[in-house]
Amino acid sequence: MASGLSNMDNDDLEAVLLADDVTAGAFLRLLPHPADVVEALRVVDVDQWPRLLRLVGDDGERAETVALLEEDERSMLLDLLDPGEIGALIKNLDSDDATDVLEELEPSEQKEALAALPADERAQVEELLRYEPDTAGGIMQVERAQVRRNQTVDDAIACVRALVEDNSQVHNVYVVDDEDRLVGFVDLAALLLHRPDTKISELVHAPIAKVMPDVDQEHVAHLFKKYGIYSLPVVDKEGRMLGRILHDDVIDVVVEEAEEDALKQGGTSSEELLYRDQAFSIARIRLPWLIVTLMGSLVSAKMIHLYSGVLSEAIILAAFVPVVTAMGGNVGSQSATIMTRGLATGRVDVSDLLAIVFRELRVGLMMGIVCGAVVGCVAALFFSDGHYTLGIVVFVAMIAAMTVAATVGTMAPAVMQRAGIDPAIASGPFVTTANDSIGIVIYLTTAFFFLDKLRPL
Repeated sequence: MASGLSNMDNDDLEAVLLADDVTAGAFLRLLPHPADVVEALRVVDVDQWPRLLRLVGDDGERAETVALLEEDERSMLLDLLDPGEIGALIKNLDSDDATDVLEELEPSEQKEALAALPADERAQVEELLRYEPDTAGGIMQVERAQVRRNQTVDDAIACVRALVEDNSQVHNVYVVDDEDRLVGFVDLAALLLHRPDTKISELVHAPIAKVMPDVDQEHVAHLFKKYGIYSLPVVDKEGRMLGRILHDDVIDVVVEEAEEDALKQGGTSSEELLYRDQAFSIARIRLPWLIVTLMGSLVSAKMIHLYSGVLSEAIILAAFVPVVTAMGGNVGSQSATIMTRGLATGRVDVSDLLAIVFRELRVGLMMGIVCGAVVGCVAALFFSDGHYTLGIVVFVAMIAAMTVAATVGTMAPAVMQRAGIDPAIASGPFVTTANDSIGIVIYLTTAFFFLDKLRPL
């Protein structure tokens, strides 16, 4: 448990939060940061969250607590709040966080919640709601320090002060021309080192990077990593300044994308973390992927059935079916995971697919030779009473199966991305199940050609 929660265990914390409002409220007000409040909320069922949230004393802290919740958590909480309460929350949030909250609501609820905002802030948030959530426009905020080239250092400092007083982060001041087109930026340190009447045009630096609002958020994260920046300007097609993206929002993007990919590979989602001990709801989330995997396993079973004649002629072949399929599945998953991560980080482009497939084919071939030699020797020495044919069959089959598996594992994420499907899905049960069936076909087809020499086994 975090230090902000005094190292309490979950049972003690749950007892405090489920106590009367006076006790629970006093405890929540002692927590030093909204992140600690979020951690405390996760100990109890979601239906308790509205009551506990109302016990948080400060309006700003209450709003920030909601902003720090995961998307699935926030969605379930908002279902339990009325639009008036939601409106009170978004009044205390930056435009990007307010937009995140409103995106979880139905249009009628959005309209009622937006009514709580001043007209200028309402227009800004309504503009942000036009953008897709996973784009630069979807994660930008309109609050920023912005001055024109002909203004002075004193003007820029006044702009910074106004933002800081409104609890907004400031890393630099953006500079625009008379038509609001981005010219560059000025470091805060430069404002401190120059006279108040110094023209901004004398201090401006060209922008390191900028994006348009429809750019994917993963590309935004790549730019932050590449340039080591703390904020990124967002501009329209004419270069006019629209807003900025801050590093903390990009951290959220990276964490969410990594968590989403990991959960998809396992055939589940973060939603199940909210259900605690609700077994039926958790099973409902996991079942679709398991059904897909089950269908794939039935295909593998059908492959074995089709080759039942080969197995009946030499039953010893059945002993190595799990070995061949497992190694093929593992190699395929490795290749798919590397390819998926490469596509996500921008290190790999679909246009490089042929070169990458050829590389993975060679890797699979080398690993197949090594593993096939080991298993082939074991099969020949310990499973075939001195007959080396089984070892040869296993050796050849493992080389072929692992080579093909590496190729399939590399191609599947690229094909899925081209088809508009999240590549993370490919590196889970899909590739493993597909390679199981392929491995069985390769192994038993190889055995078929050596059947005459295998029959005595």
